[in-house]
Amino acid sequence: AAMADAGAPAAAADGRRPPMACIVIGMAGSGKTTLMQRLSVHFHEASRPFYAVNLDPAVLSLPYEPNIDVRDTVDYKRVMRQYNLGPNGGILTSLNLFATKFDQVLDFVERRAAGPDAPSH
Repeated sequence: AAMADAGAPAAAADGRRPPMACIVIGMAGSGKTTLMQRLSVHFHEASRPFYAVNLDPAVLSLPYEPNIDVRDTVDYKRVMRQYNLGPNGGILTSLNLFATKFDQVLDFVERRAAGPDAPSH
């Protein structure tokens, strides 16, 4: 057990551990969305706070509800039309546009994590 905790962040002065971050990337069809859905269910059933951030502007639907969704900020198809881009260029440009606001995303997550009403989905 000591070996498993060696890389874990130390608990804060109030005894709480800082939130864990898990970034899931991979090729189309590799199971990223399925993994995120299963993690969401697992943490919900365990009554543990879980923040899901969807960074795929081209996904049509998700089997879980992300706390933050790039699609709420950037319209991938509109970006494709506006800049005369194909699908890959549209995705990259959408993410670049979203990245200009990522400091706001981090502020939101930090404020919510510090509060007593941390979500459990």
